Amino acid sequence: MTDTDVSETSLSKSAAAADAAAKPARERLMEAGARLFSERDVGGVSVREICGAAGTGINMIHHYFGSKDGLLDAIIAQFDVSAFETPLRLLQMPARSGDDLSARLELVFATTLEACLRQREVLLIALRVQRNMATLIAFHEAFVSFLEGAIEDGLVRRTLDPEMISGLILDRVINQVAYADWIKNVKGIDVAEDEAYRQRWCRANVDLLLHGLLKP
Repeated sequence: MTDTDVSETSLSKSAAAADAAAKPARERLMEAGARLFSERDVGGVSVREICGAAGTGINMIHHYFGSKDGLLDAIIAQFDVSAFETPLRLLQMPARSGDDLSARLELVFATTLEACLRQREVLLIALRVQRNMATLIAFHEAFVSFLEGAIEDGLVRRTLDPEMISGLILDRVINQVAYADWIKNVKGIDVAEDEAYRQRWCRANVDLLLHGLLKP
């Protein structure tokens, strides 16, 4: 590495540090907390460590959040309904036909996966501490209503269990997000960046959901 390369690298790091320092202390604490909580158990992350990573004084968590648990609650609250605006809107409209149902389900899978990937750290934290998230509950309820409507309209069989199917879809999406690092390390696929892979994954899941494994 040349002196010029070293100089440019140092400048780049300095600029990144300056950009981080320019953020409000509350935002820096939430970003540092999200990163550390997603990597380790909450009990294994100290207030001092979070404040050090955020570049703030040690009393700032108490000032903004009351406690470490208050910071955790604020981080999880980021996973709000706005993140699921598109899939929820798709589920509010009844399917008009079998083809429309298939296309709608593929879009719901795709947009739900993208929403979870955007807030992956927060999702992993919520799963680790077993916190309920209003967003996922709203999604589950909307999906159940969507499937119940499809049953009433004769688009899917009446023996279908909407509650279980909704849970299955959330389970598929959450596992894809939770194991994104494993998929990247083992298969060399970056789920967040590889749109072609996500499209293939969504189509395969919808195909399995609608047609199963057995030959018709």
